[in-house]
Amino acid sequence: MARAAPLTLATTASLALHVAGLTLVAGLLQQVPAGAYTAPIAIVARLVESQPAVREAPKRAPKKRVAADAATVAQFRQQFISSAARYLDYPAGALGAEAQGEVVVSVSFAAGRAAADVRVKRSSGHHLLDAQALDMFRRAAASMPLPGALRAQDFEFEVPVVYALKR
Repeated sequence: MARAAPLTLATTASLALHVAGLTLVAGLLQQVPAGAYTAPIAIVARLVESQPAVREAPKRAPKKRVAADAATVAQFRQQFISSAARYLDYPAGALGAEAQGEVVVSVSFAAGRAAADVRVKRSSGHHLLDAQALDMFRRAAASMPLPGALRAQDFEFEVPVVYALKR
């Protein structure tokens, strides 16, 4: 059995920073315990983790495209969600209307295309919540470069976003 090469200092430092960052984001995305706020209504908007669905996009050209590696897509998805979390917000109009719901957003990437296709897969039933979720993921897609390993690949994933008012 071959021995694994020892981790370099740079790799170890990178892993430590990623763990710290993901731990911080995970803490921000968790629901706040009841009674933590003195206000009568606590606002919760969070991204929900689910397994990425790797699907080969429809072929438009005669040459065969290879579906992306599931592990690479899962890692990119985590980074993408972390990037999108910066833009997560509960729309003021939705607060006034006490709108709540879950939006499932589909994010698709096609080989050779610079922009992601971001669309609502399942609506929350409230236009303001759906629009904010789309805006959040479109802004993340514009600010985050696609890794080289995924540029020639077709892949997509879904991310549920929960908007809830806690009493």
